[in-house]
Amino acid sequence: MVDQVYYKVQYPLKKAIDLMKTQDKENIDDISAALSENEKEKILDFINHWERDGKKRLYNLVNDLRAKNK
Repeated sequence: MVDQVYYKVQYPLKKAIDLMKTQDKENIDDISAALSENEKEKILDFINHWERDGKKRLYNLVNDLRAKNK
């Protein structure tokens, strides 16, 4: 089960963060100008979903798994 979480969640998320770090070193104005409105909206939607629901669901999953293993 842990392997599935790693390969399907953690690894892709780590790769996305690494990619963002690389992009972040560049001029933010140039990056922003190169993004379409659709791409900007997708990024904002992802962040909003994470803050609104995603983080809480992940914490709940981890807490539920810990409770079952006690």
